[in-house]
Amino acid sequence: MAQVVEYQIKGTSDVPQQTEKAKKAMSEMEKQTAAIGKKFTEIGKDLFMGFLAPMVLIQQAVSFISQSIEKARQDAKDAVDFAAGIKFEEIKTSPVDQTTRYMAQKLQVDLRTEKEKEQATLAREVVTEEFLKRDPRGRQYFFKEAATGDEGPGMSEASLSKFKYVQDAVAKIVEDDMKKALAAEKAKTEEEKKKSANPPAMFAGDNSVFGIGNSPQMNILNAQVELQKRANEYLAVIAASAGGQADFTKDQTGGMASQVNYKDYTKTV
Repeated sequence: MAQVVEYQIKGTSDVPQQTEKAKKAMSEMEKQTAAIGKKFTEIGKDLFMGFLAPMVLIQQAVSFISQSIEKARQDAKDAVDFAAGIKFEEIKTSPVDQTTRYMAQKLQVDLRTEKEKEQATLAREVVTEEFLKRDPRGRQYFFKEAATGDEGPGMSEASLSKFKYVQDAVAKIVEDDMKKALAAEKAKTEEEKKKSANPPAMFAGDNSVFGIGNSPQMNILNAQVELQKRANEYLAVIAASAGGQADFTKDQTGGMASQVNYKDYTKTV
């Protein structure tokens, strides 16, 4: 009995102390855990910064090199353009010698030709691709050429358009359309040349340029002719009643009346 009482008293009296110790242990553990977590975080930052800093330097170096290369290319282009642009009469006073001028001009032609060839190649690919996408005939050819059974097209229109045999096949499909368009363009050009070679007269009756019938100048002329005709008719009536000349459109003296052509200008020509 004494032992039970002693245990109960001792155990009861030690509970607050044991609890305090447990709290302190847990608190220390939390502090250590937080410290370890913070350390790992700092290590991660250090590692990131250690990796980022060299990358930033490398990026800056690449940017500087790219800008230097671009500037060098621009300087070279400006120099070639300058040398090629020297006029013949300026050769004697120019610091650019004849050989440099000639080679600069030739280089410009060569570069332009190469660029035009690249653009022509790209243009042919693009128009072929768009034909395969848009034109019903192109869609039919595409599915026939690129089909791989039930799986659908084996490649895209863009990929297929890069092949020369596909470009040639498309050109063959649109050959008739191209010839018709070329003939229409040629006829239009010839018509424009004819119009420019024979410009319409100032008092021309056809005012197709404005699309409103006779020109204002032609209307005034027609009105004047109409008034003159009426005056001649009245004079003819008066002269006939007095036994004189009845037709004033025939001037026996060879004056102005004999030279006037009394065509009816009141009507649209």
